[in-house]
Amino acid sequence: MLGILPLECAVRHYDWGSRSALGRLLGRPASGRPEAELWMGAHPAAPSVARVGARQVTLDRLIAQHPAETLGRAPLEGHDATLPFLFKVLALGKPVSVQAHPTRARAVRGFEAEQRAGVPLDAPHRSYKDRGHKPEVMMALEPMVVLSGIRPFDEIHAALTAAGVGELAAPASAGVQDTAVAIRRLLRATMTLDAVSGARLHRRLVDGSTRDTAEGAVLATLAGHFPDDPTVIAALLLNLVELEPGEALYTPPGRLHAFVSGAGIELMANSDNVLRAGLTSKHVDADELLAATDLRPAAPARIVPRTAGPAERVYPAPAEEVRLSVIDLQFGGSFTPQGAEILLLMGEAARLRWPGGTLTVRRGDAVFVPASVTEYEARGTGRLYRARAGSGI
Repeated sequence: MLGILPLECAVRHYDWGSRSALGRLLGRPASGRPEAELWMGAHPAAPSVARVGARQVTLDRLIAQHPAETLGRAPLEGHDATLPFLFKVLALGKPVSVQAHPTRARAVRGFEAEQRAGVPLDAPHRSYKDRGHKPEVMMALEPMVVLSGIRPFDEIHAALTAAGVGELAAPASAGVQDTAVAIRRLLRATMTLDAVSGARLHRRLVDGSTRDTAEGAVLATLAGHFPDDPTVIAALLLNLVELEPGEALYTPPGRLHAFVSGAGIELMANSDNVLRAGLTSKHVDADELLAATDLRPAAPARIVPRTAGPAERVYPAPAEEVRLSVIDLQFGGSFTPQGAEILLLMGEAARLRWPGGTLTVRRGDAVFVPASVTEYEARGTGRLYRARAGSGI
């Protein structure tokens, strides 16, 4: 019978990663390279490695070999016999691309179309890495600045006018009653500019915006990292969200968003599908991005945590794959899994005890709790971040 298993987890060295934050948060030496994400899970692109006795096995393989013992339930829709969530720590050294994630239906169609076309999974121009959708919860570990969801059109018009480019809103909305159609026109026009016209618009946005406003400061930050990229206009189109440590935001599939600065814990469905609008050196497919994105105005979906006993706060989200919570080890206690979990320690040390075993973990350690562990006790110092499936709504 499997017990709680230590994990070795991959660091993803994307160019937007911080060179120091991930090491600082996890209590480990920095590599000297940009360290963008720590992946904890079973996604085939970078599965964690579990230590099972004297042997090591990737988590996706372990689950495939022992699905009932590890998952303990029927697979969630669209996930087959695999872990339905992917757990991450993000650390930004510069802004992450303006992007959206597809719905499950669009992801299946897009993945299969690229498979039929013979596009290699690792091809830089590939849009769909798997068949999954990607609802996600982001909880700040350090102050974060995020752009999330389309602002009301009157606010967009006012922001564009204040920046000296108000005429951009007029052609987009001419004869249009549907705000989403107007925004789609504006974005398409921006994303498909030639290099000279794009650089000209970029300069006008930068010269016309003032850093005295929050959105102007964000636009200046984006422009500093992405010279000549006209999609810095996202700072004027999307809602600005500032998260303090412990605050969280939910991003559903189809919502345009970008992470500007900071570091946080992210829990999402087990997918690596990203459709980008700009502010990136990676592949941008304007047609697919615009088709997959819901461009109706939408307020940011802040998450209000709720208590679940004296030691635990749960961050509820309307997605069956993601249930994030934080355990304060000062209080500790006993916990009852309802399936597989991954735990990450942000503290000096913790002791996990379950029927049949004990395990001591240190700062930055992650462990896999298989479904065969029906109860465990956690005590120590600091916080234990708990990832599992099951909507908290």
